[in-house]
Amino acid sequence: MNRVKGCFITIVSIFVLVVLVFLCITLTDTGRATGEERSSSITQLFSSKDLLFLGLDEREDSNSFKGRTDTIIIFHIPGQGNNETLISIPRDTRVYLDEKGWNKINAAYVYGGTEMTKQEILELTGINIDRVMIVNFNSFKRIIDILGGVKIVVDEPLHDPLSGADFEPGEYLMDGDQALSFARCRSTARADLDRMDRQQYLLNELIKQKANLSTISKILNPFNDASDIFTVLNKETRSDFTIWDFCSIGFVLLFSNKDIDRVTIPTQPANIEGISYLLADDEEVKSFLSEYLK
Repeated sequence: MNRVKGCFITIVSIFVLVVLVFLCITLTDTGRATGEERSSSITQLFSSKDLLFLGLDEREDSNSFKGRTDTIIIFHIPGQGNNETLISIPRDTRVYLDEKGWNKINAAYVYGGTEMTKQEILELTGINIDRVMIVNFNSFKRIIDILGGVKIVVDEPLHDPLSGADFEPGEYLMDGDQALSFARCRSTARADLDRMDRQQYLLNELIKQKANLSTISKILNPFNDASDIFTVLNKETRSDFTIWDFCSIGFVLLFSNKDIDRVTIPTQPANIEGISYLLADDEEVKSFLSEYLK
């Protein structure tokens, strides 16, 4: 009986997902689109895209979306069935900002918002960003809590008063506060580089554990608390994502093998005029990423 019930729920969930996609097509067409435009929209749903996620170093009692970008991650979705890739750019990467001179890349958002950040990423990596989502501490925690937490394996002691991380090795079902402290912790040998690895690992685990029909059916159910995620994405993040982008991400994550490639651009540490930077060679970075951007 349980197996029959499970099959029924799966079939219904797939049906709801398909209906949602056609609703997306209908709502965005609003009766004005030609057949060619409608076909273009469907093609866009499954096309390759590069989505930029920026995590702001903003205090938990603030929702102004101002400050330096503590996290810079590109989610590359291929169009030809290759693996998806999470690409991290260290916040201390040294770049030349127009009219501001040499600085760290996390200052680009302060001086020029998302447009300057996208331009610096293009020059550094050759990646032309399609969409941007800005997340702060509050929205990150709420998303984790709404999804019921995330199981994380901590492989070394993490005790960091600055981030609030306080973990011994082991497996944890982390709520929003714990996941945020885990993602922000820098009290390990490689400091910021280890922190980026943990951020990518956390995102990949979130995808593995939550990108399934069960979670999607809960999110689409207006009587389930999981549907609150739409409110958070709408009111507590900043993005230019369209409904097509959300549909595209949903399809990719639902039907992918969930083994997302996770990389960080190559850099070398340097101290210039008393300031610690990470130096990246544009050509080396582009050559390194070419394997993942096929």
